[in-house]
Amino acid sequence: MINFKAFGYTPKTIPDSIYHQLKREVDIDKRLDLIYNIGITHAHAGTSDSIVFYAKRMDSVMSHTKQKLSNYNLHQIKAKRLQGDGMYMNGLYENALKAYIEGISIVKNPLKHPEVEWLKIGLGKVYIQKKNYKKAKELFHECLKSAESEIIAQANYCLGVLNFRQNNITTAAVFLDKALAHSGKSLKLILKVELYKGFIAWEEENNDEAFDIFESIMERSLEHDHYDIYTEAVLSFGRIYIQLERYDDAEMILTIAYTNAIQWNRLELQRRVINGLRRVYSVKGDYKNAYNLMTQYLGISNMILKEQNNIVVKDLEYKYQTLQKEKEIFELKEIQLVKQAEINREKTIRQAFLYGFLILLIPILALLYVYYQKLQTQNQLNINQKELNNRKIVSLLNEQELKLARTSLDAQQEERTRIAQELHDSIGGNLAGIKLRMSNKGRLNEEEQGIILQVDETYKLVRSISHDLTPSKFHKNAFTTLIREYVESIKQIVDFSINFLTHPEEKIDNLSETIKVQIYQIIQELFTNTIKHANAKNIDLHLTIYEKTFQLLFEDDGKGFNVAQIQDGIGLSNMRNRAAQLKGELVIDSAISRGTVFTIEIPLEEDL
Repeated sequence: MINFKAFGYTPKTIPDSIYHQLKREVDIDKRLDLIYNIGITHAHAGTSDSIVFYAKRMDSVMSHTKQKLSNYNLHQIKAKRLQGDGMYMNGLYENALKAYIEGISIVKNPLKHPEVEWLKIGLGKVYIQKKNYKKAKELFHECLKSAESEIIAQANYCLGVLNFRQNNITTAAVFLDKALAHSGKSLKLILKVELYKGFIAWEEENNDEAFDIFESIMERSLEHDHYDIYTEAVLSFGRIYIQLERYDDAEMILTIAYTNAIQWNRLELQRRVINGLRRVYSVKGDYKNAYNLMTQYLGISNMILKEQNNIVVKDLEYKYQTLQKEKEIFELKEIQLVKQAEINREKTIRQAFLYGFLILLIPILALLYVYYQKLQTQNQLNINQKELNNRKIVSLLNEQELKLARTSLDAQQEERTRIAQELHDSIGGNLAGIKLRMSNKGRLNEEEQGIILQVDETYKLVRSISHDLTPSKFHKNAFTTLIREYVESIKQIVDFSINFLTHPEEKIDNLSETIKVQIYQIIQELFTNTIKHANAKNIDLHLTIYEKTFQLLFEDDGKGFNVAQIQDGIGLSNMRNRAAQLKGELVIDSAISRGTVFTIEIPLEEDL
């Protein structure tokens, strides 16, 4: 029987003797080496916050003792490696990228510096996460030329992961075997290689072999304090149980993994586990929990983005505090000079005159300073007023654009209805009359029968166009049935998976016709954009009514985009306008290489 363990604490990985040794050490170089080794030990255990803490501690020590260090650049590179590894484990890939590049840039010739090769390994791993496989492959192949066996083993492992991500299973297995051959006594690397061998076994449908591999990894990783590997193995069991439709087992395992992720403050790990639990609850029909988990998923995504910004602010604050300390030292020296000047003041008349001049100068400077502050305040008020006016103008323009969009949509619908009526009543009626007169002629030759057949087909085509132009199909068919038929038609022309879920279906079918028409057109626009731009393999479409609110959730695993930089095209503008007409809101959550989630919430004014 497989045992899964949840930790109610952060496991201890560093013996107390190391901390005592660090406290007693007076040699700065040796002290920095001890801090670095503690950080590397936390990296092996997978405790990311501790890695970042000791990276900052190295920076703090170096900022005060730069002149006393025998190899300042080497310690800088090691600190950047710790910082990058910690950020990478927390899913802060942009910050990790910055740390690794800064570390590589420290030395003039990085090709001859062995410690830089670890930074290249880390940088290549970030590029894998960003799906920039070309740059990642170049870095790993450079590291294969290293004189260090451990670097070669890591480079082969990373190339195995890269090829597995690209579905080159055979090539991935070759690189993983090379990594094992060079791994030596590095148990963590061996466990990481075996983890991907388990993934390969599962891909090749060797289920029993995969289960045995993951169970073995869990036991050995716990025994040797590799908690991040343990959690990855637990997540692997969760994903497998979902595929085997053992949803209760998957829920239990993922809940344990989520407990550990919260305890260790691993935001990216929490997001992955929550996404898995959300899929379990959706399939089980527990839409309330699925909805709540979706809210948590968006919250953690925003927290990661906020954490990226907070880290930049903290770095700036750290630099500012360093400058403040240097300023205090300078001010102490200045006070000593002033005291010395006061002692010598009475010795010369010139010094006395100088101090008198300074006494007169200070009030003048004070007045100038007050005047300058007044000008600054007035200037800031003018800027604020200008910004306020600009915001009012933008608000009025947006309101006008929204009114124009609503008017345009209403006019389009009215024109479609008019055209449909003309087609049905005029052209359709004329065609029916022609058919009737031809049929009443009596005995018809072959050519005349062909003409009647063509007239009949044209009449049916006109009726079809007329019905498509009007929303009458929403009267005759259930709303969810229409969407399901549309989804099935999409599946016929694309090769990706589409998962469509509704709850409660009866209430959704009873929505007003206005909401149905707008939501149906939004769904059509979402599928069109995804097919054209996303390069996705899986799409989830969920429709839910909960507490007088209708929610549409559309998620794909495509290439994503930067929400802050993208400009609304016609499609996005139409979707926002349609949601606004229903007093709803469209929210987009996306990042490059992470897929896209569209959420629309519409308040319902009456009970369904």
